[in-house]
Amino acid sequence: MKRALLLICSLIILMPLASGQDYYEVVKHTRISTGRNEAAAVPFEDGLVYITESNSVGASSPTDSEGRKLYTIFYWNKSGKIEQFRPELVSKEHEGPVSFSGDFNIMVFSQQRPSPGNNVDPLGLYFAERNENGEWVNEKVFEFNDKDAWLFSPSLSYDGRTLYFSANYVGGLGGFDIYRSEFKGGAWTKPENLGPGVNSEGNEIYPFIHPMGRLYFSTNGRDNNTGGYDLFFTAEVGGKWYNPVKLEAPMNTLSDEYHVWFSEDFKEGYLTSNRSSRSKEIFELRTDLPEFGDTKPVKKTYYKYRIIDPKLDTVDNTLFRYSWLINDTLELPGHEPIYEFPDTGTYRCAMRVFDIQLDAFLVQDTFKTLTIKLHEQAVISCPDTITVGNEVVFDGTKTYLPGFNDFKYIWEFGDGSFGEGRKTTHIYHYPGRYRVTLGVQERPKNRRDIPAIRSNYKNVLVVDSGQ
Repeated sequence: MKRALLLICSLIILMPLASGQDYYEVVKHTRISTGRNEAAAVPFEDGLVYITESNSVGASSPTDSEGRKLYTIFYWNKSGKIEQFRPELVSKEHEGPVSFSGDFNIMVFSQQRPSPGNNVDPLGLYFAERNENGEWVNEKVFEFNDKDAWLFSPSLSYDGRTLYFSANYVGGLGGFDIYRSEFKGGAWTKPENLGPGVNSEGNEIYPFIHPMGRLYFSTNGRDNNTGGYDLFFTAEVGGKWYNPVKLEAPMNTLSDEYHVWFSEDFKEGYLTSNRSSRSKEIFELRTDLPEFGDTKPVKKTYYKYRIIDPKLDTVDNTLFRYSWLINDTLELPGHEPIYEFPDTGTYRCAMRVFDIQLDAFLVQDTFKTLTIKLHEQAVISCPDTITVGNEVVFDGTKTYLPGFNDFKYIWEFGDGSFGEGRKTTHIYHYPGRYRVTLGVQERPKNRRDIPAIRSNYKNVLVVDSGQ
């Protein structure tokens, strides 16, 4: 029995690997996935807040007037305890999902509340603040709740001042569209439909705004609806929403994917999908990518120099001819020549002065020793400026780490994507400035060793075509 339980708890859903997302392992969260439709998990303190049709562990929830099971907000902590997140919120209506600001002091949640004259009570958004004692207080109604619309699956920006949510307001582009509202002057602005750049004739639900600015959402209105609900991401740059990009496997499958949350460094997350059963379940996204630690910028090795003699205060080209002799073999004319040395090494540079009247070289004691050597670092070779949509080669073959038994080359492209290999390729979908990091992992001497990592970064500028 113990062995069977262990196998169940470690169930891994294996998906075909694809470039870009093949570093993720999608693991069913068996501690909270009960087969009763769990969804929209987000971290809170040392656990997860999520919604479920189970109003107590092991019991099914009641139904609403339309016969639909009610969702309730639950909290699971890493000690294994599961409880209602805020018992005072529990009602005989739908509750959740929930979103928090980056400091966890502001909460927004969906809840169904009675509306006189309506056959079905509308679902609206509500805010609360956390006080010094950790209590949720100052509950406020989102002033743009609508008795004729459902507003749900909110997502707060990291600073808590921008709200994204899904709603079926009258006049939308499809069934449910994604809207945005900003907190200005002590109040929330009128919700703005994100328009056809994001919304379709279908449903766009479960938005998640990442701290980096990417907007993730689920939709059944794109990609010819071949996979039901799939996850996409987009970004707004310069007031323009760029064409949404479908997440690759293992994020999307032939089943439905409804909600995704990523950590700030994209190395962990949570996913809602019905890929392993007929009900929504929560999956954990894991990577085995190492932490790079204190990463320094790539230092450039300079080969081109201007060779000068600071003691030479007077130059008379009518009486003298000046030159520099490199390693007693190569003569460079002029008193300040610019020369690009062919390789690393030590070069002896001696100045020569030829007296035209005497037809002889003067005795000179001016010489310099120039040493050009490589910096010990992970070297990133790629264009400084990159065009959106173009596949670019990132080359780490010039990495110079003497005595370091390099084993694996790991790339972070600054946009939530990763790569592997001495050489790899990547496509940026949106303009901006990105930090490309190359980490070189040492081959461990035995399995118990934690392999050493050497890493460096380079900043690149990504621009639209035509710029």
